[in-house]
Parts: sequence; structure tokens; C-alpha cells
Amino acid sequence: MKNKIIAFMFIAYLIFFAVGSIIVRDRGFSSMENRNLVQFPEVSKEAIMSGEFSDEFEKYMSDQIILKDTLVRIKVLENRVLGQTLINDTYFAEGDMLIAKYYNPYNQLTTNLNYVNEFAESNDELNISWLVIPNACYVYEDRLPAYATNYDQKEVMAYILGNVSEDIKLINCSDDLMQAKEDYIYYKTDHHWTMKGAYIGYYKLCEEMGIAATPMSDYEVIVGSDEFYGTLYSNAPTFNQKPDEVLLYNNLAGQYTVEYLDEGVNSDSLYNLDNLNIKDKYTTYLDGNHSILKISGNAPTGDNGKLLVVKDSYAHSLLPLLADNYSEIYVVDLRYYHDSVSELAKAEGIEDILFINNLDFLSTDNNFLWLY
Repeated sequence: MKNKIIAFMFIAYLIFFAVGSIIVRDRGFSSMENRNLVQFPEVSKEAIMSGEFSDEFEKYMSDQIILKDTLVRIKVLENRVLGQTLINDTYFAEGDMLIAKYYNPYNQLTTNLNYVNEFAESNDELNISWLVIPNACYVYEDRLPAYATNYDQKEVMAYILGNVSEDIKLINCSDDLMQAKEDYIYYKTDHHWTMKGAYIGYYKLCEEMGIAATPMSDYEVIVGSDEFYGTLYSNAPTFNQKPDEVLLYNNLAGQYTVEYLDEGVNSDSLYNLDNLNIKDKYTTYLDGNHSILKISGNAPTGDNGKLLVVKDSYAHSLLPLLADNYSEIYVVDLRYYHDSVSELAKAEGIEDILFINNLDFLSTDNNFLWLY
């Protein structure tokens, strides 16, 4: 009798998921995974004979299975009960915090460091600064679970400091972030720093570059959303994870225009507020990734002329602050911008270049070759 009950439940389980996955309308996009989902593949004799249809159908069923997000959470819960502290390269750390695993970086990091050094040495007419930002695993190393095999970012930062070209002003905000570690400076569910963390980096940058930082008292601080679940949550979703806040710092004395030059679209705001309603709310800052954009404004904290920023996504929450200090800021992302950076600076009459990069990006990205 017991075997019959188990067999019945198993058959009912199969029927539920098979019929449910057929009846429920296919989803085009997964907000949990922040990606487009595979749709039903095209049926053709050639695709069937080659096995392509079978492969694509398997991907389709995996993406479109009913209650997929809930099943993923259940699987993560099962792994947590079994004692796992690392799931999909994401650590479950103290303080309800998710922290990305950091691997030995030196192969790609050394290559990228050499590219930036060579760029500086071959463009000695330019004033080049480089803000290098540690990740949460640096600041919150003490929150990582016991026996976590994370590579030491303190050692990596020391390596960069010891090997960066003398033609580059390296700006290291690690100590400043460490001193503020009890504040909300990194998201708990996402790999970026928060607006508060970005302000610490901004203040250090201004101090090192000899420009006046906008005082915190000049900003109107707005809670754009208190329901942000970021990329690390997508890697390891749980039922009880608390969401993050997305803060916006608004200088009421500032007037700005953002030109998304890759799309021919202009905005009078440093924030795309519509993106507060989507999964990736971090894209509220400057509308996320673009190959090239231009920020113009009245520089309420003091006009330091023109600046060219070469960046990764950590810069998105810092640039709305830096916009107070320059009448024009050109911003390029080497993942998408493949023209010469030095030629762009020359064409626009720009003498000051600022790199803004986090350590994980420097350790994994392979697009610095596009500097030339």
C-alpha cells in the first residue's frame, strides 16, 4: 500500500508539472534571473534530424517549467539545510549579506594593469587618475563563513599599488570604506556598492584630485525603492532574504543633461526613475550600461572643465555626484565602446581622464585592449 501511495504521488507530480507547464502561458523574461527565457523552438525536419530541436526543446522546458522560481528557492533552501555556505559563487555571510566569491585574479588583472599603464605612458599629455574600488569581500572579510576560500583582495590591492605606472594618480578608497563598514555601503543582495558607499569613494576622489566635494548636507536623499533584489540574490535566492534600498542623492542646485550618444536620446535627469519598477533597479543610475554618454551641467560645486571617464558599473552611482564638479563629463564603457579613447579626448579637447573600476571587474574583464 505504501509503495502504491508513493507511485501515485510521483505520477501526480509528473502530471502536474507537465500539464501545468503546457497550460500556463510561456514567460518571455525572468525577473529572478534578469534574462530572456528560451521560447518554443521552430520545428523542422532538419532541426529534428540534426538533434538541434531536441537540444533547444530541453532548454525550453527547463526555462518554462511551472513554478520554476519557487523550485529554485527550494533547492537553495535544501542546500542551506545541508550546510552549504557557497552557492553559485555566492557566499551566505553574516548580517543577512550575500558576498560574491573572488578567485585568483592575476592572469587577467596583470593584463589589464599593463594595458592601463601603457595607455598612460603613451599619452603623457593627459592627466590620468584611477579610482580602484574594493568589493564587499574586502570590507566584510570578517563576515565570510568559516573556511571560505576567497582570494585576499588586500593582497591584490597591494599588488596594484606596487605596479601601477608613475604616470597615473592611483586613488585607493579602501581604508575610507573600511572605516565606514558599519554603515550601509554595499548592497546585501547585489555586487555593487550603495549610493552611500559611492559618496565615500567620491569624497576620496575629490580629495585626491584637489577639487571640492559636494557636502552631504546639500543633497536631498530620496528612497527610490525598498524592494531591490540584486544579482547575488538571483544567484542564490531564498525565501527569507530582505530586500535592499535604492537611494538617490539629489542636489537641488544642480541642472543636468544626459546625452546617451549611442542611442541619440537625451534626459534632464541623472536617474531613470522608470527603472525603479524593474528587477535590476541599479540601472536607475544613469540608465545602466551604455557605450558612451555625455553629462552636462551647471557644476554647482565648482566647474573643473571637462572630464573623460572610463568606467565599469560601479561608476553609475558615483557619476551623479561627480556631475556637480564638471561642466562636461564624457563616459565610456570599454565593453561596448571600441573607438580610440585618446582620440576621443583629443577631439573633445579633454586633458583629464579618470578610470573608475572595481577589483572584481579588473580581475575578469577582457576589454581593456579597446583603450587603443
